[in-house]
Amino acid sequence: MNFRFLFLALILIGLSLIMGCSEISDTSEKADNDSEIKEVSNLDASLKDAIPKPPSLTVFVGEKTIRPSLGTYSWSVDYGDGTASGIEADSFAPPELVKGSRSMQVTADTPIELVFGEQPESYIVRIWDNDNNVVNSSKEGVLSGKGKTVYEVLAHWEQGTASYVFSLDVE
Repeated sequence: MNFRFLFLALILIGLSLIMGCSEISDTSEKADNDSEIKEVSNLDASLKDAIPKPPSLTVFVGEKTIRPSLGTYSWSVDYGDGTASGIEADSFAPPELVKGSRSMQVTADTPIELVFGEQPESYIVRIWDNDNNVVNSSKEGVLSGKGKTVYEVLAHWEQGTASYVFSLDVE
């Protein structure tokens, strides 16, 4: 009987030591999470709704319009009151972004015009092959190659950089 009592006492003492030495408890974790939620909910409503994104790009090919896919971008907005928002967004390589999309058929002499929602400081047009390699780049939208051709427009503004991707089937 003494052995059972001693064994039970040792188990209780061991459990008490383990519980007492633990630094983490459910109540402290909950309190930390609650304070984080309160901090986020105190943000100005207009700031919470505004997720910064780069300007749109519309591509005019002849008389037709293309809305390219937005690829990788880095964008920030300074609100002028000491606060700012920023985002870093990654994407697949340009050929992968347009892999399942239909390409507009054009001829090599079809005029192409890039119209941005806000004119960038600079941009470059890159042509990609199906092996995810850049095969050509220029400072203007020039149709080249034959067959399905993937174009990436890499534009730079003061607020950041954005990549736009579209494909054309050049005859």
